Amino acid sequence: MSSPVSESPSGSPDRRLIVTTSGRPREELIAQAREWAERLEAPVVPRCGSGSSPMGLAKLAAAHGVQGVLVITPAHPVYCEPATGLEYFFHPGMAKPRVHNCKRGDEDPMLQAMRLQAGDSVLDCTLGRATDAVVAAWKAGPEGRVVGYEKSRVLAELTRHGLAHYVDTSRELTALLRRIEGHWGDYNLVLPALPQGAYDVVYFDPIFDQPLELSHAMAPLRVLADCSPLSPAAVAQARRVARRCVVIKQRRGTALWNQYGVTEIISGGGSARVEYGVIAVGA
Repeated sequence: MSSPVSESPSGSPDRRLIVTTSGRPREELIAQAREWAERLEAPVVPRCGSGSSPMGLAKLAAAHGVQGVLVITPAHPVYCEPATGLEYFFHPGMAKPRVHNCKRGDEDPMLQAMRLQAGDSVLDCTLGRATDAVVAAWKAGPEGRVVGYEKSRVLAELTRHGLAHYVDTSRELTALLRRIEGHWGDYNLVLPALPQGAYDVVYFDPIFDQPLELSHAMAPLRVLADCSPLSPAAVAQARRVARRCVVIKQRRGTALWNQYGVTEIISGGGSARVEYGVIAVGA
């Protein structure tokens, strides 16, 4: 299997930000802030100004002319945009209930579309908070491989940190997080650099042009993630890289399937509002 290519996305939806800490931090937290600043190529700003009281995030962002502030807290790093009230930190989302449902025999439509088997490899081109990657890792098992790329730098780094450090009450979920290889990268650059047939499945979950609902959990992801439409050229590269199939998640009834050359559509059934387009590339 090929190693990940250089992580240097072109046109990444990155935001101007600074890194700071929660109020009156210990030296350990300050050291973590420096590490995050190096990782994001952003300046570290002390939370306290000339006085002794911690400065508010809105005032801090305005003083440095930035859109976002990554706050390093004892619990976890939190990304904030004070002007809009956006707040985001890593959480595996619906991964735990989805894995639980699979274990009791319910069919997960994404896994059905991928036709995953133990030992398979998956390339998730739109990693986000890695919810889909966790479900894929469960099905692929310890011998499988799940690699994900996320174009938004701050989102990618928060997810990478979460995959390495988040501890759930479920030991199984924690172990699944550790098995996922997360990277910062633009799939438009990643896919052409990979050899033919590098992965069994290549997966896309691009941001929908219209949200399905006003989801509190999804709102920050819609802001932070890359909203560029999935191009036929990227799909063509994905077909080259995939041994079995390319799977694309979209709103139910989307008009994009013909554009992508989808050969099969898998729906959650009933009132499900999403479906998975499958492009078979192998026997």
